[in-house]
Amino acid sequence: MYIKRSMQTLLLSLVLIFSARSQESAQKIDLPMAISTAIKYHPLIKQMETALLQRENGKTEAFGNYLPKINLGYSFTHLNDPIAIDLNPIREAMITLQSKNQAEFANIYSILGGQAPLTDAQKLALSQKYAGQLNSLLPEFKSTLKKQDYWTATITGVQPLFTGGKIIAANNAAELEYQVAELELKRVKNEITSEVTTNWLNVVFLSDLVKVRRDILAGMQKHEARAKKMLAEGLIANYNYLRAKVAVSDAERNLFDDTKKLELAMLALKNSMAIGENSEIIVADSLIFKGLQGEAEYFHLLAKQNNTILKMIDLKKKLSEEKIALERSKFMPVIAAFGKYELYPEYLSAIEPRWAVGVSLNLNLFNGMQDYTNLQNSKLLNKEIGYIEQDAQSKIRLLVSKHYTSVINSVERYEKGVSAIDLAKENLRLNEKRFETGLGTSLEVVDAEMMLEKSEIDLKTSLFEFYKNYNLLLSAAGKPEDFLKIWTNPDEVIK
Repeated sequence: MYIKRSMQTLLLSLVLIFSARSQESAQKIDLPMAISTAIKYHPLIKQMETALLQRENGKTEAFGNYLPKINLGYSFTHLNDPIAIDLNPIREAMITLQSKNQAEFANIYSILGGQAPLTDAQKLALSQKYAGQLNSLLPEFKSTLKKQDYWTATITGVQPLFTGGKIIAANNAAELEYQVAELELKRVKNEITSEVTTNWLNVVFLSDLVKVRRDILAGMQKHEARAKKMLAEGLIANYNYLRAKVAVSDAERNLFDDTKKLELAMLALKNSMAIGENSEIIVADSLIFKGLQGEAEYFHLLAKQNNTILKMIDLKKKLSEEKIALERSKFMPVIAAFGKYELYPEYLSAIEPRWAVGVSLNLNLFNGMQDYTNLQNSKLLNKEIGYIEQDAQSKIRLLVSKHYTSVINSVERYEKGVSAIDLAKENLRLNEKRFETGLGTSLEVVDAEMMLEKSEIDLKTSLFEFYKNYNLLLSAAGKPEDFLKIWTNPDEVIK
C-alpha cells in the first residue's frame, strides 16, 4: 500500500514538473485563435475548398454549351492505289462508232459522185484511218480523284440553335452544384468549429477539475498533518489518523486520473486544430457562467434560416427540378448550324468541296419509352425529396428543442450548485473546528472535505454541460461561430 502510494506520488510529481517546464516554451492561445487555426489548416476544409474549385470549373464547362464547338482535324493518308475513274471503254466505243460512220459517209459520197461503191476492204481501211485520227484527237477518259499519299486538315464548327432547354437546365444545375459545394464547405467548417469548441471546453473543464483536485489534496494533506500531530499528542485514536491517510491517497489518485484525462483532452484539441501533437500550447481559460441569450423560438428560427442540412435539401430539390427540365427537353428537337473548311484544297478530289455550311435537326422518335420513364422517375425523385425535407425540418426542430432544454437544465443545476458550495464550505469549517477541539472525528472532516469536493466538481460539471449544450444548440441552429460571441463577450446578444 505504501509502495503504491509512493509510486503515484512520484508519477504525479514528474507529470507536474514536466508540465511546468513545457509551459515555459509553449504558446498561449485562446478559443478564437484555436478555431481560426483549425479553419486555416484542417485537411477536411482544404478538401472541400478543392471540391468547390472543381464545381466552379463545372459552371464554366456548362456555359461553354452556349458557344460553338470548333475542331481541327489533321491527318496523313497512304492508299494502296490512287483513287481514279477510268472511262476509256466508252471512249473506244465512241471512236469505233464514229470511224465506221465516217467510212459509210465516204461510201455514200462515192456513189453520189457516180463512182463505184467502196469495197469492204476499202471501208475497213478508211475506218481504221478515221479511228487513228479520232484517237489522236480525243483525250484519255481517265481521271485521278485521290492521290496515293495525301494530307487532310479540316476545320469544323457546330453552333447549337435550339436544344429544348437542355443547355439552360445544365447551366442551372451547374450553378446549384456550386452552391451545394459551398454549403458542404460551410457544413465542414461548422463541424470543425463545433469540434474545436467541444475539445476546448473539455480541456478547460479538466483544467478546472485538476485545480479543484489539487486544492482538495492540499486540504487533505493539511488534515493528515494535523491528525498526525494530534495522534502524537494522544488526543485522537490511530484509526482517525489512518482515515486521513487514506483520504490523502484517494485525493492523489483522483488528481492523477484527471491529469491524465487532461493530457488526452489536450491531444484531442491539437488534433481538431490540425497541429502536431508535439506543439506546445497553453489553454489559459476558465469556466465562468455568462448566461443564456435567446428564447427557444429564436433558435428554431435561426435553425430554419441557417441549418446547412435543411439548406442542402432545398438545393437538392431545386436540382431535381432542373433534372425534370433536362428530361423533358429530350422530347424536343435539337437544331444546330454547322460548317467545315479544308486547309489543303490541293488534296481534294473533284467531287469534294473546300467548304460547306448547313443546318441540322435531330429528334428521337422512339427509344423504347426510356425518355418517358426517366421523366417520370425525375418527378418521383422531386416528390421524394419533398418528403425528406419535411422529415428533416421536424427532426432539426426536435434537436434544437432537446439542446435548448439541456441548456436550461444545466443553468438550473448550476444555480442550485452555487448555494451548495457555500453550505459545503461552512460544513467543512465547523467539522474542522470540532475535530481540533476533540469533539469531532477525522472521518467527519474527511467527509466534509469530500462533500466540498463533490459540490465544486458538480458545479464545474454543470457549467461544462451548460457550455457544451450551448455549443450543440448553436451547431444545430447552423451558427456555431456565434459561440465566440458568448465566450468572449457575454454582454452581446446573438442576432
